[in-house]
Amino acid sequence: MALFRALVTTKLTVSHTFTVDEVPTDAAGDVTATVKRLDGTAVAAPATATHPGSPGLYEHALPASALLDAWSLDWTGTVAGAPVKVTDHIEHVGGFLFDLGQARSTFGSVQQPWNTSRYPPELLAAKRIATEQEAEAIAHRAFVPRFARFVLDGTGTTELVAPDMDLRTVRACKLADRAGATFVDMDAGSLAAVAAQPSGVLIRDDGGIWPAGHRNVIVEYEYGLDYPPGEVSDNAMLRMRYLATANRNTVPDRAISYTILEGGVYRMAQAGKRSTGSPDIDAAYLRNGNPTFWLAQR
Repeated sequence: MALFRALVTTKLTVSHTFTVDEVPTDAAGDVTATVKRLDGTAVAAPATATHPGSPGLYEHALPASALLDAWSLDWTGTVAGAPVKVTDHIEHVGGFLFDLGQARSTFGSVQQPWNTSRYPPELLAAKRIATEQEAEAIAHRAFVPRFARFVLDGTGTTELVAPDMDLRTVRACKLADRAGATFVDMDAGSLAAVAAQPSGVLIRDDGGIWPAGHRNVIVEYEYGLDYPPGEVSDNAMLRMRYLATANRNTVPDRAISYTILEGGVYRMAQAGKRSTGSPDIDAAYLRNGNPTFWLAQR
């Protein structure tokens, strides 16, 4: 299971390698790729994944999305005599914290060899996602536009708190019927009257309320900043470099101090619940974090 991110309106080809006891293994027959939105609707008809030739490796070309969105990709086939289903996830986003080519050229003379053989594009793409997730968890905000879909508990009031802040727009709302068996789309007028607040609150301005209940409201919305601040991008590149090269560091990851043979001692900062362990990087993330969240923590 993996997460991929693609710039909105951009096509993406993703791959999956089936393994048996860590050995790449071909499927017996075709592997089917099925792409769906988070609500279960099909993005396209199921298709046969391509098999470039390497053992166990299969690829599928995804269509572009005109809107911010989130999809699932199910790979299904028969491997080692057993039916197998693996699900990957794809997010169509409005931007990235930094460009991979920019990061590669920035650190080319510092981390040798910072090249595609030692640091292939798929590795850097995965480390960039890890960097973005970490930065957003620390700052409590998305630095680029993203999409989300959640099933929430109705409050019985005009206000509903979403899991994210910096809300941009509400794309869809569904409310459970009285029996709670099915969900019904909110009518266009009521949907247009839902005010998305930067604080993460969805306010109904149509005179209605969010019906009280358990997991009886489904919301789809866009959130995040238009673009990341420059110092966040610069420091995120530094953080990605560390994540990509940490296993080549000669200092143990769990070290809290280091003594130089020629004399001198320095202590290493440690990562925490809301810190990377690098003071400069943490400061950049926190300076540009969501002020509403931090005020609420006081």
